[in-house]
Amino acid sequence: MTLKLKSADFKIRTRARALGHPTQLAARIFAAGRDLLSLEVGKTRFRLIGIGVSHLEEAAGDDLADLIDRRAAEAEHAVDRLRAKFGRDAVVKGLALDDD
Repeated sequence: MTLKLKSADFKIRTRARALGHPTQLAARIFAAGRDLLSLEVGKTRFRLIGIGVSHLEEAAGDDLADLIDRRAAEAEHAVDRLRAKFGRDAVVKGLALDDD
């Protein structure tokens, strides 16, 4: 995965890390991106933050690391099924909600 940061003065930083195991879970990808970002937080103000994932492969079942956290994997797959059936806005995380 790759983290791309553009500072207020338009300088670009990129950082990359390979995950230890394949995953289908967005939460694992998010956590790895958050860890990369935490190493860059300081006095610099960023105007753009992007995370990219590469070396994707077709899933042939559950990944070993995802099986360890089975409950989270089942919950994420259930949300995916609900969004496929009822639309992207059918399920949102609480941290995405506005105060309104």
